[in-house]
Amino acid sequence: MLAGKLFKINSDQSLAFIAEKLSSFKITREDEETHVQLNFEFSVNSYDDNSLDGIIYYDRVIKVGTKDGFKPEVSTMKVQFFIRKIQGYNFLFILAKKPLANYLANEFSKAVFIRPGFVVEARIDPNIFLDYYNKSLEETRVAYFDQIDIPNVNVLALYGDALSQTDLFKMYQEHGLLWYIVVRAKSISQIIGLTRNCVITMFSKGTVEDIVKYAFDEVAPLVIESLQKNKQEKENNTA
Repeated sequence: MLAGKLFKINSDQSLAFIAEKLSSFKITREDEETHVQLNFEFSVNSYDDNSLDGIIYYDRVIKVGTKDGFKPEVSTMKVQFFIRKIQGYNFLFILAKKPLANYLANEFSKAVFIRPGFVVEARIDPNIFLDYYNKSLEETRVAYFDQIDIPNVNVLALYGDALSQTDLFKMYQEHGLLWYIVVRAKSISQIIGLTRNCVITMFSKGTVEDIVKYAFDEVAPLVIESLQKNKQEKENNTA
């Protein structure tokens, strides 16, 4: 199973600028408990005007069992990341589960732009997300709803085929917003889980190339459509 999260970079800086900043970034910190030195750095594998691929290397302390008990050892982890410029927007995809991806996204922002806040969640408008779901009806396996207005109910879930045809689906729509779906992605023909804040999970035996393609070819356009819709609504409200 592969997992990752798509982010939006709130800057129109060139990818050459970002590559230079990442390549020169390396920090060392001391672990509070063991006092060992831990490194954190970025490696840029390739880039051009519209794409950048690289790896994040970060050390963590693991405890190794010995006959005398546990002793700390430093393990270097690596996480792949990808940037694409699409319709003038810079998107960052980090190939890691949500908690780690969020942490690394903030570190990315600090490495390139000095402080967090330049790398933000990529979010899909609820209506656009529902429309995407409706276009994938035949391949939908799971649907979760959040922001439920029923007291003491946080999430509603449906599993099965032809979910949109059920009375339960219609009822759930009246009480919450579609938050998470599992579908067969059209662009890569793989079973994918997707949330409105662009957490992506590939359940079938796809490749890294598959999940990256899905993130940028299928999910990023939904985010762009959401951004444009939000911009239009703000313009209409101020007109």
